Amino acid sequence: MAEVTFRLSEEQGNVEICIHDFAPPLLKEPDVKRLFSMSEFRECHFYPDNVPNVLAIMPEKLDLENAPDTFDEPMCFVIAQMRDAVLDIEMDESCMEVSAHCTTQEGGEGISLESIVKQLKSIGVVKGIDKDAIRAFHDRANKERPGVSFAEVIAKGEPTGGGTESSFEYLVVPLQDRVLTPQKREDGTLDMHELGDIDSVEKDDLLIRRIPAQAGSNGFTVRGESLVSIAPDNVPFNVGDGTTTSPDDANLLIATRKGIPLKSKNGMSVSEMLVLKNVDLTTGNVEYDGSIMVSGSVKGGMLVKATKDVIINGFVESGLVEAGGNIVVQQGVIGREIDEDSDLDKDHFTSRLIAKNDISARYAQSAYMEAGRDIAVVSQLLHCHVIADHGVYVGDKGQKKSKLVGGILKVGKEVSSGEIGSPSNAPMELDFSHRLLAIAAELKEVRKENVVKKELILGLREALEELKAQKPSPELIRHCKKIVNTISIVKEDLVSINLNEQSLNMTLNKLRDGIRVTVYGRLYPGVEFTVCEKSHSVIEERGNSVVRFNDANMVFE
Repeated sequence: MAEVTFRLSEEQGNVEICIHDFAPPLLKEPDVKRLFSMSEFRECHFYPDNVPNVLAIMPEKLDLENAPDTFDEPMCFVIAQMRDAVLDIEMDESCMEVSAHCTTQEGGEGISLESIVKQLKSIGVVKGIDKDAIRAFHDRANKERPGVSFAEVIAKGEPTGGGTESSFEYLVVPLQDRVLTPQKREDGTLDMHELGDIDSVEKDDLLIRRIPAQAGSNGFTVRGESLVSIAPDNVPFNVGDGTTTSPDDANLLIATRKGIPLKSKNGMSVSEMLVLKNVDLTTGNVEYDGSIMVSGSVKGGMLVKATKDVIINGFVESGLVEAGGNIVVQQGVIGREIDEDSDLDKDHFTSRLIAKNDISARYAQSAYMEAGRDIAVVSQLLHCHVIADHGVYVGDKGQKKSKLVGGILKVGKEVSSGEIGSPSNAPMELDFSHRLLAIAAELKEVRKENVVKKELILGLREALEELKAQKPSPELIRHCKKIVNTISIVKEDLVSINLNEQSLNMTLNKLRDGIRVTVYGRLYPGVEFTVCEKSHSVIEERGNSVVRFNDANMVFE
């Protein structure tokens, strides 16, 4: 085989292959690569595309008699290049992170710790430097195969802490919290029949303390610039009726009158009440402009009606309760069906509760309950006709023993209970259609109005064009101006109608997507779900699950 050597030329660190003769056998491409891999320059960057140039000088057939033993000057070709390692250190735009990028050396010089530190200083990095990461980066650069590229983060700034938002500490127990809190007996067990007394507050009593928002920890950039954490804005009090912020401390909410504390989001109200022992034949029906508290029970056939809240410490026994606010029943709602063959409307039951806002009770049986928002029952909701614009909740979250059995529920969005249905597979219906259909009907009317307005504008424009074709006169000009003004007014109405249509569409889609039924214990066959006239029957018993409705399908999660 021909005598071959390799040498480093002075030009750009190139490595040359030098051929000294044409001794047999002739060089082939594998021979060139093999000889290079055995040379002292084997770690240099090899140029495989240059090999054909080397082989091009080889004769197709070797003439042994005329082949020179050696050349006067060896034939040399660039076959590789000696390259030093490449180090590039970059800082992100926020000056919060520094990355070191390295392409390892190929026969040349590697990177040093000093070069890393020098580049860090050159771009102004003075803080957050990770010495362990730098050492690991340096060690890897010296261990990796030649020509390998990699990157590591070697310095980080410290972002500011997020801080804490303002929170609220209730200094009195609001009515809603006390109602559903069973009291402890002396032996430590819970008495589900005793849910605690209803506390009242006096004027100037402290109700809620706001704990101000706090700034988080300060931070810094890798250039040593300080980053100051700013506290979030304080959440304002929801100042309800009968309350105000303290003149001495803006973080305190106080009562401005005597009454019952009622919780609201980030606030409280104090309700003035008419207090009665019982509502029965001795009191007659009660109607009051304000709130009513019954320390006992509402007896059969009696009516309690208030423009605000109704709180009943005992039972509703075949009574009628209406409230412009909330209805709270400390014990149970007990009724019966008047005519088993009639429709399950409110006249079908002896006990009827209707509230503009929420209804809560320990349990309810054979009653009509209608709420503008939510209905919450502690233990059991049995064979009732229920209408709730938002949700019906039986038991606390995760409570498996609460029961929802029989009857008809017309609910806007959510239902949750430990058990829904019964082992006997008694039929019951959960209907999520009434709000969807109401919004859809409203949307239909808005679209009709949209069409009417557009047709009106079209007619007015046609009339205007006809008038313009007539001979001008003062009366004609006045009439044209009136038409133009009317078109402008109708266009403004049309903008409002379009916005209303968009809002109704969004509300409808959000409501439809949010419908769900949560079961913490068991869901039994016999339960039927209705969503916009589409019925879904439960045909097999299921455990803990969430039921949703996707287009025409019932989906269990």
